[in-house]
Amino acid sequence: MKRKPIVGMSLKIYVNRMEEAKTMAEEMKKRLGQMEDLDLFLIPSMGTLYPVAEILKDSAIHYGVQNIAPKAQGAYTGEFSIESAEDLSCSLVELGHAERKALFQETPDMINEKVHLTLQYNMWPIVCIGEREKGDGRKEALKDQILSYLKDVSPERFQDLILAYEPEWAIGQPEPAEASYVHESMALIREIVREHFGENASSAVRLIYGGLQRKRQPWKLQSQKMWMVFSSAGLDTRWTTWKPS
Repeated sequence: MKRKPIVGMSLKIYVNRMEEAKTMAEEMKKRLGQMEDLDLFLIPSMGTLYPVAEILKDSAIHYGVQNIAPKAQGAYTGEFSIESAEDLSCSLVELGHAERKALFQETPDMINEKVHLTLQYNMWPIVCIGEREKGDGRKEALKDQILSYLKDVSPERFQDLILAYEPEWAIGQPEPAEASYVHESMALIREIVREHFGENASSAVRLIYGGLQRKRQPWKLQSQKMWMVFSSAGLDTRWTTWKPS
C-alpha cells in the first residue's frame, strides 16, 4: 500500500498573538497551499485556531488541535471539545504528547479514549509515542504504548492513524535523536503493528518523527522514504526557511 507523505508543524504555545499566527498561516498558504503530492499540516495554539482555520480552510493544507477532551460533551472545565474542532473543519488531533502525560497526568486509557473519539469524528489522530530511556527495552516500551493507546482500534482504521515518534529522553535536549536511531525505531514500530494488528495495518499506518528539527536533519530522516518528518516548532518558529525542492 502506497502511503502519502506527510509533513507539518505543531506550535505548542509559542505563537499566540492573532496577527502573528495569521501571518504564518497566510505565508504557508501562499508558498505551499497548492501542494498535492504530500499532506501538509499546521497545528496552531488553541487560542489562534479560529483565524488560522479561516485562512487555511480553502487550501490543501490540513490543520488541527493539540488536544481534545475524552468526551464530546460534559463537565470538562478548560478542555476543548472535538465538536468545536469539527465545526472548524479540522483534519487532525494531536494526542498523547509527553508533556500532556507529564504535566497533566494523561493516562493510557485517556489517550485511548481520545483516539477512538477522534476516529469517530473522522479526523486523523496523531498519536505520540516514544520510549523514556535510551538502551535496552526500546521495543517493549514502544509495544506497551502502542497496544494501550490503540486498544480496540480495528486494523482497517490504521490508514487514518499517524504515529508520531520521538524518544522521550530526547525531548528538550540540544540535539535530536540520531537519524540512524530513529530509523531503527521506525522499523520496530512497523514490526509491532504487524505482529499485533496485521500486515495491512502495518502497511497503512503513517509514521512521522515528532521532534524538533535542526537544519539538515529532516533530509537525513527522509532518506529511506519510509515516512516524513513532523517538525515541532519548539523555540524556533522561523519555518519559512524551508522551501520545497
